[in-house]
Amino acid sequence: MKSFLLFACLLFSVTNACSQTRIGISAPKYKGDMLTLYTYDNYIVKNEKELAKCEMDSIGNASITVDIDDVECVFMHCEKLIYYFFIQPYSDINVEFSEKMSLNEKEKLNPFFEPVYLAANVTATSDSSFNIQMLDIDSKSDSVILSVAKNKKENDRHFKDSLLAVFKNSLTVSHNEFVNNYAKYRTAAMEYLFKTKRLKDLQDEYFVDKPILYKNPAYCELLNQINEKYFLHRTQQARGNDFRQAVNKGNLVEVRRILNSDEYLHDKDFCDFLILQNAYSEFYDSNFSRSALLEIVNSIAKETASRHNRIIAEDIRNAFVSLLAGYSPPDFELQDIQGNLKSLKSFRGKYVYLGFSSVSSYGCIQDFYLMKQLHGKFGEKIHFVSICADDKNDIEHFTESEKINWTFLICNNSELLKKYDVRTFPTYYLIDREGKLLKSPAPSPSEDVYKIFESIAN
Repeated sequence: MKSFLLFACLLFSVTNACSQTRIGISAPKYKGDMLTLYTYDNYIVKNEKELAKCEMDSIGNASITVDIDDVECVFMHCEKLIYYFFIQPYSDINVEFSEKMSLNEKEKLNPFFEPVYLAANVTATSDSSFNIQMLDIDSKSDSVILSVAKNKKENDRHFKDSLLAVFKNSLTVSHNEFVNNYAKYRTAAMEYLFKTKRLKDLQDEYFVDKPILYKNPAYCELLNQINEKYFLHRTQQARGNDFRQAVNKGNLVEVRRILNSDEYLHDKDFCDFLILQNAYSEFYDSNFSRSALLEIVNSIAKETASRHNRIIAEDIRNAFVSLLAGYSPPDFELQDIQGNLKSLKSFRGKYVYLGFSSVSSYGCIQDFYLMKQLHGKFGEKIHFVSICADDKNDIEHFTESEKINWTFLICNNSELLKKYDVRTFPTYYLIDREGKLLKSPAPSPSEDVYKIFESIAN
């Protein structure tokens, strides 16, 4: 009996070891650095999930093992660059990060700075050919799109058809199903972009009665493109008012029933996938009730039999509630212009008028002048906090010259702006004494915020 248990334990440990994927990293310019590798849980919310951390040795090498169930796109942030590559379960891969490009001070303070995506060099291991095929598909499809734009042939159907034919003929059928699907949906994306096929034909060919490829970025990106503003378009079709009412009541059963009448959406899991996609994209617009969209997402999270849809629903719910009135917004820890660290929690006990701004923006400067008056009247009851994406000296110079004395915090963290859905400066939020969002987003100083301040200050 003991020998059997020992054999079973050994068998389990061998099986467990074989299920791991090994990643060898060579990056001489990163020697001694701690590198973090990320993946996406899903391609709707695109929350970055930490896959692994590794400390590079004295010559810039490291080796790690990870457990994965699906093909994953792995990426590493490195200031101006984002390196990426693909890994498969049960594989062995060596990657090289050859470049290192640091941000200058101005770029560090630009929260909207867009890094350059760079494919890691994958050397001769079990996944090298897989990565080469994936990158070849991207390179060839980018070349087709660039050729159409460069030659100004957007309206030349024959030119686009011939380029697409050359692209399709250049692709070799792979032994890897993921690669074949990636090529298939990259092709479909160009057919959609160039309008060489009707939308319904694309839906029928690529989505109706087809497997849902949750982890294939080409599939998900095409689906996002095709179904952008699908909810809004659906309100303008037959039974559009019924559909709008069902969404705004948070009635998932009725939403499903109306959508299922379309052959494109008769599959329950696919229909839920599209509902989740649109609930997420519509949440930050004003076309539908936010609380109703949250209720629909919560219902899918509870009811769905699909593991992937449940993960997506939970990710969306977490993203929603972080900026929904009545919930606590994301905390932060930033320096003020005196060098003191301030967190959102440090302002508890008073209302907080939180603004994301820049002292170099004309619109923000006009708001600052109005805020100066509001601060003079309501400053004892309300904390005024401006998070600025500027150099400390520029903020100091502005506040001193304009004799402004509320809290200014220095932001060089683009992740914080993403968490607060800051798409433009200025953007405002009003937070209550307990640290819960009262107005999300809040009116600007030039809108109705004065009336709100009067009501909460009395």
